[in-house]
This record gives sequence, structure tokens and C-alpha cells, in this order.
Amino acid sequence: MSESQASRESEPLSEEELLLDHEYDGIREYDNPLPGWWIWLFIGSILFCLPYVMWYHLGQGDSIDALYNKELAAYNESVLRQFGLLEDDQATLLKTMEDEAALASMAPLFKGKCAQCHRADGSGDIGPNLTDDSWLHVGQLTDIPSILRNGVPEKGMPAWGAKFSQTQIVLLSSYVAKLRSHPIKPPAGKGPQGEPIAPWPTEK
Repeated sequence: MSESQASRESEPLSEEELLLDHEYDGIREYDNPLPGWWIWLFIGSILFCLPYVMWYHLGQGDSIDALYNKELAAYNESVLRQFGLLEDDQATLLKTMEDEAALASMAPLFKGKCAQCHRADGSGDIGPNLTDDSWLHVGQLTDIPSILRNGVPEKGMPAWGAKFSQTQIVLLSSYVAKLRSHPIKPPAGKGPQGEPIAPWPTEK
């Protein structure tokens, strides 16, 4: 190869030489290939997805839903070990309403599952205010576990009986009941809904 040819090959291509031959509506594009790192990243993504699909979609890998259910089951077991199997009778509800440890264990559950409709302080948003004396579908303390377990589908209240254990239902019912009994009411709560009900009975 002559010196002049080597010199020409080392020179950068002109703008005209970089343009591709085809043209659409008077528009031409440069021959500008994708960078090597992008191409290898694309190839690596394809290679990664093959075993991923085989394991998680066709094989034995746990889906996100399965992992959630496992974590929920483990949490239910821990609650059961801590508090035992609780019945949803009035005496048990009144007792757990005064158990600070039991109520504290339900605070994250209420905030995670109930606060989106009732707010974190129970003062009501989409759902009714749980801190005043007017309640929907509840006339006495023992109605709360039934509402949590079966829901109120026509009002958008989900049924938690399939997700929460019996003990969780009882403890969460006590947490909800305690919101009404708290001496300090949220300043900007939702207006009353339903019918005024009698105060909760006291523990004997």
C-alpha cells in the first residue's frame, strides 16, 4: 500500500461519505452504527431472559405473588406464636384493646392495608371516619371482626378473611375500636356517616 493510500484511509470520512444512499421525503440519514456496549447489553439482556423465563414462568421459581404469600404466612405465624389463637368475642376484644403491645403490632398492618381509605389516623377519606361515634354497618363491638373478615363489597370494603388469620382479625378489630376510644380526636376528620352508636362497653 502506498503512502498516499494509507494517508487517505486514515483520514476521517467526509459528511457526504457518511450519508446512506436511501432517501425518504428528502431526508437522508447518516451511517451511524450503534456503539458496541449497547449491542452487547442488548445481547446480554436476551441471554439473561431465557433462563429467567424458564425458571420463574415455566419452572419452580416463586412469583412475586407467591413470595408475598409466603411472607404473609410467616407473619401470621409470628403473630399467632406471640398472642395465641384469639376469639372474636367481646371480652377478648376489650382485653386486647388495652394491650399496648397487641395494638402496636397492628399499627403497620392498619397503615399498609386500611390507611389508603381511612387515613393513617383513622379520620376517614374514601372510607368513613373511624374516630367518631357514627358508624356504618357496626352497632356493637363484635360487629367489627365480621366487617373485616367479610368486607362490604357494595361499598368497596375488601374482605380480609382470606388474607388475615383469626388472631390478626381480632387484633386489628381491637386497633380499629381503639381509634374511636382515643381521647384526642384528629382535627380534620371526615364528617359523621351512619348512625350514632353507644360507647364500647368496659372490661369487667
